[in-house]
Amino acid sequence: MLPRDPDWQMTVLYLLALAVMGFGLKLVAMLLPAPTPADRRHVFWLLLSPTTLRRLRPVAAFLPLLSRTAALGGALVLSYWIYWQLVQIAHMPEIFQSYCALPILLLVSETLVAFMTLVWLPSGQLFPAIHNRPWRARSVADFWSNRWNLWVSDWFRYAIFQRLRSRPVFALVLAFAISGLLHEWVINVPLYFVTGRVLFGSMMVYFLVQAAGILFERRFLRGHARAMAVFTWLVVLAPAPLVLNEGMLRTLHLWRQ
Repeated sequence: MLPRDPDWQMTVLYLLALAVMGFGLKLVAMLLPAPTPADRRHVFWLLLSPTTLRRLRPVAAFLPLLSRTAALGGALVLSYWIYWQLVQIAHMPEIFQSYCALPILLLVSETLVAFMTLVWLPSGQLFPAIHNRPWRARSVADFWSNRWNLWVSDWFRYAIFQRLRSRPVFALVLAFAISGLLHEWVINVPLYFVTGRVLFGSMMVYFLVQAAGILFERRFLRGHARAMAVFTWLVVLAPAPLVLNEGMLRTLHLWRQ
C-alpha cells in the first residue's frame, strides 16, 4: 500500500526500483566468470562487484566515523533548510531547483553510506566510499571513473570494461547507455506511475552526452588542463536538470508544489 503523498510514493517506488536494480547488477556480477578465486567472495556481500569488495578496509576507530556521520547528517538538514528558503523566496523555476539540489544529492548519498557503515561496523569492515571528492575532478572521465558513485563504476569495470578491453569505445558507450537505462528505471518509470508525466529519454540523453564528452576530451583536449577542467563542469553540470528532473526532486522531497 503506497502512501497518498506523491513525493512519498516516488520515494518508496524509487527505493523498490533501486533494490531491483541492485539485485540485477549483483546477479550479473555473480554469473560472470570471476577473474580470481578470491573474487567469488562478493557473492556473500551487499556490494555489487568484486572490484568494490577489494576496497574494503578494516575498522580503525569508531569515534571519527560517528563524528563524520553526525556532521553529514547536520549538513544535510541544513542544506534542506537553505534549499527551501531559496525556493520560497525566489520562486525559482524547475531548472534552477535542479541546480540547487545538486549538493543535496551529494549529501544524501554520502549520509546514507555513512549510516550503512555504522550499521556494518560489527563485521569489522568499512564500507568503501561511494564518492571521492567529485569537486576535484579534472576531466569528465575522471569524474565518472574515480569520483562519482564508485560502487556502480566498479561494477562497470568488472562487468564491461575488463571484458571489452579490445573495444574500449564500444565499452564506454555501452556503459553510459546502461547507466541511462538504469536511471530511467529508477526515476522516470516511477514518475510516470505516480503522476503520469512522461520524461522517458531524459536520463538516456544525459548519460550519452557524458560518453560523448569523454570521447571529445580524449580527442581534442589532451594536454590542456584548464580547458579540460572547464569542459568537465560544462558537460557534467549544464545538462544536470535532465537527471535532477521532477522525478528525482520528488524522490528527494525537493519538488515545489
